[in-house]
Amino acid sequence: MNERDIANGFSAVWSEFFPMLSPTFIVAFNEAFVRPILGSGGIVPAVSSKAKTARPDVLAEFAFRLASAAFEAGIPVKAAVSDESLLDAADLAASKRIREFRPDLPLAELRLNKLEQQEGARLAAVYEEFLRLWPTESATFSPKIRGNGLLSSCFADLSVGKTLFEVKTIVRPFHSRDLRQLLVYLALQSATGERRWDYGGLFNPRLGVFCTFNIDWLVTRLSGGRPPKMIFADFVQALTRDFVLDSRF
Repeated sequence: MNERDIANGFSAVWSEFFPMLSPTFIVAFNEAFVRPILGSGGIVPAVSSKAKTARPDVLAEFAFRLASAAFEAGIPVKAAVSDESLLDAADLAASKRIREFRPDLPLAELRLNKLEQQEGARLAAVYEEFLRLWPTESATFSPKIRGNGLLSSCFADLSVGKTLFEVKTIVRPFHSRDLRQLLVYLALQSATGERRWDYGGLFNPRLGVFCTFNIDWLVTRLSGGRPPKMIFADFVQALTRDFVLDSRF
């Protein structure tokens, strides 16, 4: 069981612990919290019009991997793009990652062409612009989250200072399932007894927008007023409980 399974399923558990996470709330949330990244240039157009159905996910993962590699190497994305070995490594890593969720697809079909890599590089440059908003904060790509019970350890997307961001490279507004995936990471982290983040956020490099919010405020709001630490603990236990029950029947 992974975080995507949880975000897209377990509707009874989500309704029990976060009853206010409704379509109406998401509409209001997008209007109140989402704002543009100044200087990003807005929407990154999709030029790979002949891309296969699976390719948008690969392209988004490639952009993430390329931005991460450039950041860790301490070089601009433009410099990373000129390094063929780095590009190929990011492409291969992205293809392998997507294949974990699409094992039916041959690895060769998931490799990007040059046009798609160029599009991915433009998306990666938005990460660079995004991180400039917090010049004094430390950033970590793919921070590891310890598992709990039947929930495996996993990697979140991006940590910036005291904020954990979920990245969605999409052409739509943020949905409830985007918040759900972030809440899974936060619940698992809370179960460790260590508080690493005070704020959460969503980031969309495709549209050049993001949002941030106080975690305690959001969890209290979505749970109907219950204490965040208690909610997270009970939420993790309930997921394990429902998983066991589903396995039996």
